[in-house]
Amino acid sequence: MANQGSGPDRLTARTKWRMRAVEILYEAESRDIAPSKVLAERASRAVADPEAPRLPAYAEQLVRGVALKIDELDDAIGKAASGWAVERLPAVDRNVLRVGLYEIRHVEDVDTAVAIKEAMRVAEQIGSSDDTSFVNAVLDAAAKAQ
Repeated sequence: MANQGSGPDRLTARTKWRMRAVEILYEAESRDIAPSKVLAERASRAVADPEAPRLPAYAEQLVRGVALKIDELDDAIGKAASGWAVERLPAVDRNVLRVGLYEIRHVEDVDTAVAIKEAMRVAEQIGSSDDTSFVNAVLDAAAKAQ
């Protein structure tokens, strides 16, 4: 995972929750299982082990929302990522874009500019490239196209 430049300690709680959502979506995709199954496994682990980290409600909301709207999100990302097929994007980057676009389209208390900036911060921390301009360009184009 890429650049640790701004450091995870300087991230807001909500940015960390977005990162958790991307990580769960990535895990589900890597294991070829539904994101809801990963969420259920995490919940079971938290019940069995009081020391296990709890998944914040907002991260779970993002995971469930992306899973529900994945076809819509992928279609919009594919159109906005000129020259890139969604399935050919690196898996982490693909999920960063999905979470960012889900926030733009379906989370009313998050402004488009904030969603894009936050997606860029997540990409900077865990994405496949040090260059976040791709995330910026794709989300900006997808937001304008809606």
